[in-house]
Amino acid sequence: MRKKGIIFGLLSFIALGTVLAGCGSSSASTKGASKTYKYGEITIPAKDGSICNAPNYIAYEKGFFKKNGLKSKLVANPRDISDLEAGFASGKYDAQNGDFQYLPAIQNGAQIKAVGGIHQGCIKLLVPKNSKINSVKDLKGKTIGIPAQGSTPQYVTSIALQHAGIDPKTGVTWKVYSTDLLAKAAEKGQVDAIGTVDPYAYQAQRQDGFKTIIDNNNNSGNAKMAAMGMKSKGSCCYLYLSSKLIKENPAKAKAIVRSYKQAAAWINKHPEETAKIELNKGYVSKTKFINVKNVTQILKDEHFELNLKTGKEDLSYYIKQLKQAGYLKKNTNNKQLLKQAYWYPDLSKD
Repeated sequence: MRKKGIIFGLLSFIALGTVLAGCGSSSASTKGASKTYKYGEITIPAKDGSICNAPNYIAYEKGFFKKNGLKSKLVANPRDISDLEAGFASGKYDAQNGDFQYLPAIQNGAQIKAVGGIHQGCIKLLVPKNSKINSVKDLKGKTIGIPAQGSTPQYVTSIALQHAGIDPKTGVTWKVYSTDLLAKAAEKGQVDAIGTVDPYAYQAQRQDGFKTIIDNNNNSGNAKMAAMGMKSKGSCCYLYLSSKLIKENPAKAKAIVRSYKQAAAWINKHPEETAKIELNKGYVSKTKFINVKNVTQILKDEHFELNLKTGKEDLSYYIKQLKQAGYLKKNTNNKQLLKQAYWYPDLSKD
């Protein structure tokens, strides 16, 4: 999935409301439609260097978009969340895979909907190998490094904290660092623990010996992780589509969903080839550690599959968890927010 450090743009939503009301749409039409591209053009803000953005890259490189009648264009992911939100509202962007950190944004008016979980967890809470922290309860009063306020690492950690009886707002101190500097900050003692994402988490574990306190990839159904609120086989990232596109051109929206479903299945069967495409095509920057072997393992661990039913169940679970942790409004109607945030298309029909 994309880097998890740019969300929770709650301060932007007041201004965004004006944008949402006034912008027109180009994506909801069949702009650029032809015999080859039945549903015309789509633009996806996918280029951000992250490994778990693989469904975007594979749907493009392996021709799944084209197969489903879509002329696709992958562009850079905006650094400013308000630009991303405005892009979806105006029709500039059509789809993206991202995580459940979008829920507060959707509650506050962001014009996107989740459509299926696309892979399992890639987020961890780590401590240096010599740390005396051995459990979530040991985090009380500690300083936790995260890539951004409102980032998914903060949310995942907060879910675990509230399960341990620690208030995420008052029981710990949050400190923001660039994702690539989090491990160094912990080693220097500037923070006690770090909430981070793969491949940075994977590298800190295997290269620097960091200990895992929380792992939201609970594919095995580990009881200890489940007790911290880490859902067994729960989705981490989801496919998101423009709400305007879904409303005005559901057939085109379904074509996008089919493309991602096929891409995710291909990734699950061909993780090594996916890793080679990501690295050789420049979607992910190569380093000594970020190589074919390690990227392949990360892709395997994330279990790619676009699942509409379990995705909805998982999003419902995270709505409940984020409300309890204080990141959604106290008066949130869980069922209403799920309806607002999720689209469950019938892919057997156009």
